[in-house]
Amino acid sequence: MSHKSKDKSMSTKQQDAGGLRVAAVPFVSPQSICGPVLVVMDMQPGFTAANDAITGWFVKQEVARAREEGRPIIIVEFDPHEIGHTFESITELIEGYDRGVIITKCNDDGSTEILAACAKHGFSTLSFRMCGVNSDACLLESIQMMAEKLPECRITVVQDACNCLTGKTNDVWYEDYPAIPQVTVELHGYH
Repeated sequence: MSHKSKDKSMSTKQQDAGGLRVAAVPFVSPQSICGPVLVVMDMQPGFTAANDAITGWFVKQEVARAREEGRPIIIVEFDPHEIGHTFESITELIEGYDRGVIITKCNDDGSTEILAACAKHGFSTLSFRMCGVNSDACLLESIQMMAEKLPECRITVVQDACNCLTGKTNDVWYEDYPAIPQVTVELHGYH
């Protein structure tokens, strides 16, 4: 028996000292427990808020940090044929990274596509770290629906790496996000 198969079999069944079989312990992939999935929403040239250089800088910091930590990264695009693809300065940060994916969503709420990508790639849905645009529309609607579909998940929204047409400090940060029990708002400067 190879070392690799021995490890797997030991992780799925255990025996006590007398050789009796005891409760099975499910195999847990290390990929599923390495930290929150980073979701980058709609950082595309067709969205005015995505063109803000400061927002772009913070989003790139989030992507670089997630890759460095080995965490999954999902870049979400809305109708790239109409809005354009995610800025290359962001997508190049996941080139050659097997835990980074780019997906397309069809409407403001991207929760269905995000959760499908997690299932397809074996990413955990226990926690998410989310950023991008628009914090009062697509980002908010996706987070609201993810929280509804996954009541046990935890979501952190990074204000520095988000933006919308009404600016980075609108009431969504003090009213809408705090109203969702699973959501933690990481306000400006708390990286």
